[in-house]
Amino acid sequence: MTSSQELVSVVIPTRNRPDLVKRAVESALAQSYAALEVIVVIDGPDPATAGALGGLSDPRLTVIELPENKGAAEARNIGVHRAAGDWIAFLDDDDLWLEGKIATQMAARPAGLRYPIMSCRSQVPTARGTFEWPRRLATAQDSIGDYLFVRKGLFKGETFAPTTTLLAPKELLVRHPIPKSPFDDWEWLITCGKIDGCALITVPDVLAVHFTENNRVTLSTCHSIDLALGWAESMRDYLSPRAYAGLLLQATGGESAARTASTRLRILGSALRDGAPTPVALATFAMHSLMPVGLRRRVRQALFSASRAA
Repeated sequence: MTSSQELVSVVIPTRNRPDLVKRAVESALAQSYAALEVIVVIDGPDPATAGALGGLSDPRLTVIELPENKGAAEARNIGVHRAAGDWIAFLDDDDLWLEGKIATQMAARPAGLRYPIMSCRSQVPTARGTFEWPRRLATAQDSIGDYLFVRKGLFKGETFAPTTTLLAPKELLVRHPIPKSPFDDWEWLITCGKIDGCALITVPDVLAVHFTENNRVTLSTCHSIDLALGWAESMRDYLSPRAYAGLLLQATGGESAARTASTRLRILGSALRDGAPTPVALATFAMHSLMPVGLRRRVRQALFSASRAA
């Protein structure tokens, strides 16, 4: 069967964002890839969203209204189980795709790999400008955890694989569902790294638009440092010592909630005791500890502007 004949099921969980999810759905239905269905899972009673989606008459669209709130992870899993396609593409309700996303990712799947998780570059609009992330692509030769957390640079955006970019076999998602976790997207990718025949692969094209400032709870915006550190420590057995140290020092250590001296000592102690920090990870942690956020952003902008000019 050729890629043009393989059905891709797009799963979009949503709650109380009717205008945004309608935009996301329209970008999915506008894909150049023909064999596609779109499943929107409304996570609990939400008449406004049901009404907004009711105005879309495309037969490829299915809307599932859950009687109670289950959370984004379970909403995704429900969508996966309802999917008719052998391939699942996730789209967050506040993001959107460029029209060639699915076609490009399906064509780029490597032969001989049982569980390829396909990602892509994204446009990332922020208050400081629009970036194209990731700067470094994931390949089939990379350990997923090492790709995500053994970073070679000091600044955000070197590695990047948000849920909105991901396309994966339904077989993988049935075998290994999205976990119920405070950071479910990170956790699913990290734990997939322990499955034989599973790899994260980034196509070089910019195929999605990922909006970072729509009240997402991430490692960098979570205000509970105990929650973030407890979760990071629970991932230790799934990561190499270098990746575990990088998760603590570069991802969790960049949180604004992690700026007290006692918290930073806890992070550094855990990374040194249970991980193997790289010089870049230690340098990033020192930068986060000593340099105010605003100054870091100005330095990053100046460096990237000089690089583009060169």
